[in-house]
Amino acid sequence: MATITPGRLLDVNNAADFVALTQTNFEILTAEVFKQEATYVSGVPTTTIGPPTTGSHVLNELWKDALGAMFKCTAAGTPGTWKQMLPAAVTADPSSGSIPTGYLILNVTQGTLKRHAGSYAWQTAIGTATGKVGFWGAPPITQPSGAEQAAVALANTDGAITSLVVSDPPTQLEIQALRDKCEELADDVRSLSTLVHALRTALINSGLIKGGA
Repeated sequence: MATITPGRLLDVNNAADFVALTQTNFEILTAEVFKQEATYVSGVPTTTIGPPTTGSHVLNELWKDALGAMFKCTAAGTPGTWKQMLPAAVTADPSSGSIPTGYLILNVTQGTLKRHAGSYAWQTAIGTATGKVGFWGAPPITQPSGAEQAAVALANTDGAITSLVVSDPPTQLEIQALRDKCEELADDVRSLSTLVHALRTALINSGLIKGGA
């Protein structure tokens, strides 16, 4: 019996048993629409995780894989070009089977959208390089950056002051050496203060901390 491509619905045009074929079509629609079964291949639901890797497919064809992820054909071909439209809803991160890199899941136990990085490693990414993100109701912003966030190279090393020689009474040179080391320490504190305040501002602006009561 001929089907209406690309789906499984039977072509009832000029059918001898119109009623029976229509009933079958309703059963197919029930399975695919209400039960959300995986796309059928050779008469059975596919076991493929990800878009189809074989067969000829048409533009805008929809495909539901074994885990319930939805794909749409964006360029016809064999097997065509596919774009994932909906993630697979799972209770645990999949750890078996052939899963394509970039495959998206929604771990409903954790409430987390994840991307397959390969070898069953699942990643969670927030935002993009040029996108905006906000937390706890804060207005979304681009990733904070600035010279104030640069790493601080401390001039005063561990033991720099305790290693100084101080006579009793101290000489002028010894006092000057101690003063210089204390000034180095003060410069380090000022540099660290600048960095800490820059980080604090970035955290407040993104909503990760409130910055006060």
